[in-house]
Amino acid sequence: MLDPILIDTATFTREQQQLSGQLQLQALDRRVWSHELLAQRDGVIQYKVSGGIDRWQRPFIDISIEGELKLVCQRCLQAVSWTLNDQSRVVIFASEQLLDEAMAADETLEGMVWSAEYNLTALLEDQILMAIPVAPRHEDCDHTLATKTNQDAGNPFVKLAGLKSGH
Repeated sequence: MLDPILIDTATFTREQQQLSGQLQLQALDRRVWSHELLAQRDGVIQYKVSGGIDRWQRPFIDISIEGELKLVCQRCLQAVSWTLNDQSRVVIFASEQLLDEAMAADETLEGMVWSAEYNLTALLEDQILMAIPVAPRHEDCDHTLATKTNQDAGNPFVKLAGLKSGH
């Protein structure tokens, strides 16, 4: 697991600081590299994180992550290349109540409660997990593995029909 990348929230947002770099997928927290949809753990994620203050005087952190991941196709169960390209803005609120009110007013808002210090590694891991699609698949998957599996296992409906006609 990587060492945490810690930021002073007030300084990072007020001074509009930026950080960028890359993360080895296999060096991240287990909840990332052991994700059930990852076909390979050797991906590299590029990141850029910047702070700022929005027009409502709320501090925020912009997170951009990019990389090429190998995921398990949910049609054929083979590896499929998937381009991770996610940008998000996380607005920071002084209290849970203010966060709840803002999120009720704007369903697309991503927010979190103020902390004097944040672990950017954990934020990046969360963003990677949220960006992974629910059912990755090849655009032109030919279903050969699924078809072969169904043929090998035998169609259960044919077996049921056989049982029905036997009575």
